[in-house]
Amino acid sequence: MSSACARGEKNAAATAASADGRGALAGAVTAEESARFSAMNPKQVFGEVMGELAERDGGLSVVVSDYGRRLNLDHMREVLPEGFVQCGIAEQNQVEVAAALANEGLTTFAPSYATFITGRVYDQVRVNLGMMRSPVALVGVSAGCESGMLGASHMALEDVSLMRGVPNMEVFCPADNAELASVLRLLAAAPRPAYVRTNTLDGANLHPDGTTAAVGRAQRIFSPEGAPEVSLVATGTICSRAVEAARLLAADGVAAEVLEMLTVKPLDVAAVDALAAGGRRLVATVEEHSVVGGLGAAVAERLLEHGGAPALLRLGMPDAYQNADSQAALLERAGLTAAGIAARVRERLRG
Repeated sequence: MSSACARGEKNAAATAASADGRGALAGAVTAEESARFSAMNPKQVFGEVMGELAERDGGLSVVVSDYGRRLNLDHMREVLPEGFVQCGIAEQNQVEVAAALANEGLTTFAPSYATFITGRVYDQVRVNLGMMRSPVALVGVSAGCESGMLGASHMALEDVSLMRGVPNMEVFCPADNAELASVLRLLAAAPRPAYVRTNTLDGANLHPDGTTAAVGRAQRIFSPEGAPEVSLVATGTICSRAVEAARLLAADGVAAEVLEMLTVKPLDVAAVDALAAGGRRLVATVEEHSVVGGLGAAVAERLLEHGGAPALLRLGMPDAYQNADSQAALLERAGLTAAGIAARVRERLRG
């Protein structure tokens, strides 16, 4: 650990001495970068950003549990070999090691399958990141139904619920690769206990003009021509399908807006309060996650504090273990296509 201590002290000194360096890591993604990231998958984006950070941050540590070879980390390891820590297939140990490095002042990321880096390690996360506030960014790879062909054991449909329940944890669900890159840069610039949920879906670029991740702030990513009567509140990559659903509803004369919640925790309570006071006929939450404990639950909890108005429709994966199948097939069965989302909204509006 003496080497880690030295790197941590050096990293802290460099951070304090270089305001310009911190500014470069503050989270902004340009339009050009957004276009470039949109041609990648999330694993490639993770490795790309880690390589960029390694060039600027000698205190970067990426702690993996055998999964590192799939995360495009070759450049990062070439630039900063001492920053790559391989723990083998031992996610609980991975989180313990990551917490120790973070507490020595290193900028620490711990990526793995989303279901393992949240479920298998829950006690370590609860104690070391939540209670002890160790500033580690957990990165959940292949969340939701992305690993559906491997069966229920590899699907992460409860991960947001688990991480929401840990005090001091922030939960990020980027809507596209540009936003993922922005979140990773933000967490490097301002480390804190966090869970970043990544997922490959339709490859949409919802931020063609670039983006800067904002904690606890919703973003309107689709507006109807008139005043909205329906608000679709979505999180993660399924936001692209919520936008398409809003367009389908517009064709039927239903004015629907789409709000993206980058952070499920902290939730943008002001945005939810505005929905409660704004005369909407319906608020529908959309997520590639169980309907239990995720975004829908967070929004419902807040709306109930305002008397339960307007009506709420929670769209997500059913509260059941899923049989092995492709992501596309699993989402279609759950009604999480653009057409399926629009159909459920129409049905609810008809009463």
